[in-house]
Amino acid sequence: MAQFDVYRLADGALVLDCQNDRFDDIGTRFCIPLVPGDYAPPHNPKLNPVFHTAGEEIQLVTQFATSLRTSELRQQVDNLKRERDRIIAAIDVLIGAG
Repeated sequence: MAQFDVYRLADGALVLDCQNDRFDDIGTRFCIPLVPGDYAPPHNPKLNPVFHTAGEEIQLVTQFATSLRTSELRQQVDNLKRERDRIIAAIDVLIGAG
């Protein structure tokens, strides 16, 4: 598992693994859902950047961040490391660090 990997869950949902790779051994990963715009809450560009991944245009729903067991993250479909700055900025907006 690597930071910014995109996974498709068993129910078809997409999530972004945002956890630092140094913590691979704890059994959980800090993830943020990625949803199509039709299913996303009202768009806030700084909090909810839009990306193209897995053949879809999807929105990072930072305010729905959660921990998932690593066993749930089975099917990696992409990596968004190229979007690192926008992802970190969205997390910073949510927690008030930016």
